Formats: sequence, C-alpha cells, structure tokens
Amino acid sequence: MKKAKIAVMVLASFLLFFVSIPSGASAKVMWDGAELKKGQIGRLTVLKNTELYKWDGSKKTPSRTLKAGENYRIYTFLPGKLGLGGGYYIDRNNKVKYETPSKVKLQALGVNFTNKKIGDFTYPQISSLVDNAAKERINAIIKSHFEQSYESAQNLEDEEEEHRWDYYYDYGYHVPEDEDWMYSYDYDVSFKVKYNENNLLSILVYDYMYTGGVHGMSTVTSYNFDLIKGVELQLSDVAKTSTARGKIKKYAITDLKNRAARGEMIFPEYLDEITIDNERPFYFTGSGIAIKFFEYEVAPYAAGMPEVKVPNKIFR
Repeated sequence: MKKAKIAVMVLASFLLFFVSIPSGASAKVMWDGAELKKGQIGRLTVLKNTELYKWDGSKKTPSRTLKAGENYRIYTFLPGKLGLGGGYYIDRNNKVKYETPSKVKLQALGVNFTNKKIGDFTYPQISSLVDNAAKERINAIIKSHFEQSYESAQNLEDEEEEHRWDYYYDYGYHVPEDEDWMYSYDYDVSFKVKYNENNLLSILVYDYMYTGGVHGMSTVTSYNFDLIKGVELQLSDVAKTSTARGKIKKYAITDLKNRAARGEMIFPEYLDEITIDNERPFYFTGSGIAIKFFEYEVAPYAAGMPEVKVPNKIFR
C-alpha cells in the first residue's frame, strides 16, 4: 500500500499542470502562468471527480481518481479520450474542461522544418508558421544563401577545370597524381539550427572552400529571426546601444583571455582588435546570446571558430 501511494504521488507530480517553474537557463513558454511543454496540445481542468486509467488500445486499467479542481497537461487525444502522457487517459465528457493554447503559443515551442535540396546541398525550410507571409520571407532568406553557395560551388568547379587545362597547356600533359591534390577543389555548405524557442530562430550556415594547400577555409553566417514579425534580426536589434555592444565586447575579451590563461588555443594579442557590430555572427541561447569568431580571428586554425556565450544581464 505504501509503495502504491508513493507511485501515485510520483505520477501526480509528473502529470500536474500547474507546476513550479525552475529558474534554469532554458527559455520557457508560459500559458496563463504555467509552462507549456514540448508536445503538449492542451490542458485539462477536472470539473468533477473522474477516473484516470491506462489504455492499451482495447482495455482500460483503472489507475486512480482525478479530483475536481486539478489541472493536467494533455499530450494526445483519441476518440472520446484525452491522453495525459505515459499511456494514461481520461474520458472526454462533461466532467472535464479541455482547452488548447493559441497557435502562437504552440509555435513558440519551436517550429518544424523540411529539408530541401539544391544540387548536393541540403537546406532547411520552415514547414509551418502562424503567419504564412512571415514564413515565406524567412524561407526566402535562407534559400537565397544556399542558392549563392551553389553558384559559388559551380564557379569553383569551373575554375578547377580551367586551372587543370592551364596546366595541360603549360606542360603538355594532365596534372599528375602526385600533384592532383593541388587542383582538387571543393565547396560545401552546411547548417545548424541553434535556437528554436519563444518565437525566435537562430541558424548558423557554414561555407567551406578548398582550393589546394594544406587545408580549406570555412566561414560562418548567422541568421536570426523574429518568427512573429517574419524579420531578420541583427545584433543591434538585440544589443540596441553602442554601450550595450561595448559591454559584450568587454565580456568577450575577458572570457577569451581567461581561457587563454587556462591553456586554450587563443591569441590574447588579437583580442583588443575584435569588433562587435552587425557583421558579428551570433545566435540566441536560453539565457542570452552566443557570439562567434572566424577562423584565425582570435585563435589558430586548429581551434576552429571559438564562441563566447554572453548572458542577457550583460547587455540588457
């Protein structure tokens, strides 16, 4: 009996809708004072005591009685049933009140994407948004980058062929195997969705080019969007004053110098020259933003593209 009571208490704490909100770093989507969870489709208010049961598709197994006044998250529904998660259901009848969040609230939990192709390159497109015009504007911006990358790749391919023929005309034979690496050009582009919450979206796009030599070079472009307005956000939209951006710079320099002192591959002598403006790639985090640095900008090639996460309290 004691174990059964403990199990019920654990279940209740898992299912209860009006839970206390932890003060973690991750951003929260709130719905009338409670946190809206990923996968949640609605909420339930018990009007009269009703039975909670397990449902396996054909058989009800009673679990316990939900009391009038209790509130729960709803994650799925079947004909005549509402699912509370974990295979638990209640009957949808006049004993309960079922409500759904607004489309904007659901969107704030994160948008979905479909992958599209241009040549061999894959790029993301938002599949649904409350404002269809906003969706089209954002998708067009993302698509445009990959179209330009594809054009660059085609141009590089033409350049490689031209250089190989130049070699032939100069020497009377094609590039030999031991020199082929110097004429084997490559272009690639990839992306990472870094933030997708609270109607904000951050995507980093990495373009890589190899034209012979020891290694290729990569660059990063950040795309940050307000999903409600369907507009791209610059760093000056987030850190709105020069003073705020100056604080970001100071914080970044201090952070990188501390990392250098701990033995990380950082060039301390380069740090005072960094700029924090709308050319600086950044992305949203649950507690602020992260700013990116390019290859060789503040560290050797082997260190890649360092980043510094800056809390909101520094610049807001």
